[in-house]
Amino acid sequence: MKRTRLEDRYPNREGIYTDLRKLGRSELEVQIQHLLRSAQQLHEHAKALMDYRDQMVERSRQGR
Repeated sequence: MKRTRLEDRYPNREGIYTDLRKLGRSELEVQIQHLLRSAQQLHEHAKALMDYRDQMVERSRQGR
């Protein structure tokens, strides 16, 4: 897995950039949990799109 290098400044959920050194442990934890939830939602959305794509391919094969 490729590791992403963090920048010195990081955007919060409102798009405000903050120096990472100024964030406390609890603020970092909030950001981590938010990103994990976002990643899960994106994964579920991608899976739904793949399922839809596969259904459409299957339908087009049956229509031939």
